[in-house]
Amino acid sequence: MVEIPAISTLLPEKHHLSNGRTLYAFPSDSTELVKIDFLYEAGTGYQPQKLVAGAANNLYTVASREMDARQLAEFFDYRGIIVDNNSDVLHCSSSFYTLHRHLDALVPVLEGLVHRPAFPEEEFEVFKNKRRQKLLALRQQSSEVARRLYYTALFGPDHPLGRYADPEDADRLDLDAVKQFYEEYHRGGNMDIVVSGKVDDRLLAALDEAFGHDRPSTHSHITSLAPASSNSQFSILNSQLPGSVQTTLRVGRILPLQWDDPDYAHFMILTTLLGGYFGSRLMSNLREDKGFTYGIYARTQIYRGVIVFFITADVAASAADAAEKEILYELQRLIDEPVSKEELDLVKVVLAGDFIRSVDGVFERAARFGDMLGTHVTEQLTENLREALESVTPQQLQQLAARLLRSDQLCVCRAGAL
Repeated sequence: MVEIPAISTLLPEKHHLSNGRTLYAFPSDSTELVKIDFLYEAGTGYQPQKLVAGAANNLYTVASREMDARQLAEFFDYRGIIVDNNSDVLHCSSSFYTLHRHLDALVPVLEGLVHRPAFPEEEFEVFKNKRRQKLLALRQQSSEVARRLYYTALFGPDHPLGRYADPEDADRLDLDAVKQFYEEYHRGGNMDIVVSGKVDDRLLAALDEAFGHDRPSTHSHITSLAPASSNSQFSILNSQLPGSVQTTLRVGRILPLQWDDPDYAHFMILTTLLGGYFGSRLMSNLREDKGFTYGIYARTQIYRGVIVFFITADVAASAADAAEKEILYELQRLIDEPVSKEELDLVKVVLAGDFIRSVDGVFERAARFGDMLGTHVTEQLTENLREALESVTPQQLQQLAARLLRSDQLCVCRAGAL
């Protein structure tokens, strides 16, 4: 039996600002660093045109009405403050890393950025050019082409998870649309705040002064990204990429499970066994035995209301057919043969260790909690995983594989040299 050690501080402390907003805190006395995360329900699924959400989330942090882009860059550089902006389908975030001694100077600057962003024309043009170049580069990457092909096949080109930007979309981007999107989806009332590191009363008071007076957001939230209908029949799609010397394979499906289903915790174990660590079955077969690839992985990705399972690998074009055959063979083997107790015990140790590492420190816990806010996952998933690691049997995994991993249920995508 494998047990996950009890961790009592996975959930944050909760503090309430003057306007009733909850501020989430992961304090630590062992560091002088502070990380302030602003999380918004303002991802690409809400944007009226492609690239608007990412532009709004990146550009509001480059200048305010009080500080132009050069002044702000100098302010951050002089104090060693790091800014990290990220966007996904429903959520976006801006993270600020600083030493505790700079908080008195930093928080008023953040208040100006959030409430009075400048959106300078020059920085907007820089963003457009950089994004255009990035999208041009992604067109040449077989792994990215396969990923897009896969998600578009599963969800359709009009679904937020199947809709992607092209370089031409950067040319069509309009600054007024970016500003309008920010006003509607970012403005303070639609913001969660998560702080981690050296959190004390001084920081909490400063954040309350800066952000404790916003009015709550009124825009409605997307409650689920589950497609209207799910394709669970076998399909294969190819995308030729001129000049590519390899082929990226991506195999998988939408799972008919939700994150709080105990079977999903069992499927996490099944995925780890299949391709979740260096000694997994897919790695042992396709890398160590056949030499088809440097790495092959099986993963699940939780989105709000839907979970996607996939296997991905980069292989030589001449090995693509054989690699696909071996992937399907390993999936069928999970259906035909119960895993041995020895292998299952090893997988349990691996997955338990991965979980512990994912929450080993306040910054890791804050990042994990931010993901939970975005997907609406709770600690019930942790409890389900702990129980699964303690009680799952080889027969349960075999039955789950027979239910969810049949070859006639899978989507197979290839991109690159065909």
